[in-house]
Amino acid sequence: MTKAVVPGSFDPVTFGHIDVIMRARRLYGDVTVGILRNSDKKYLFTEKQRAEMLEYALRGTGIPVIVWDGYLWRLCTERGYGRIVKGLREGDADYELLQAQYNMRRGVKTSVLRADEKYGSVSSSEVRRLLAAGEDISALCPAAEMAREFYDKNTKL
Repeated sequence: MTKAVVPGSFDPVTFGHIDVIMRARRLYGDVTVGILRNSDKKYLFTEKQRAEMLEYALRGTGIPVIVWDGYLWRLCTERGYGRIVKGLREGDADYELLQAQYNMRRGVKTSVLRADEKYGSVSSSEVRRLLAAGEDISALCPAAEMAREFYDKNTKL
């Protein structure tokens, strides 16, 4: 089987992310989740917090979570991942196609899994907005209690 990486910022992890990760595992077997650093983004949660939430959401699966600072294609080359797996929601196609072409020029293929319709409108941005409004996020985020705790801690700094 091909080793695959499911990259993202996971700020915070959603049930949509978990759906893509588990589907990737069924397709490729050996899957790692990669939290990628992007200096152009401003994150609500620290890398450590995002990793803790992902590890909690993936408990019992044996799927490892790593943090990577650098190009995704380089991660794949250095760690032997033959495939990048990305989830796709409405409006993401153009950006993901460009990224897939960029990585393909460096020898790494991308598979895109269309979001399950029940998660198609779920985004980390929406979860962050709901957190800010004090709303319940348990239907969207598998680590809802951790996300609330980390949110309260981070916004009181």
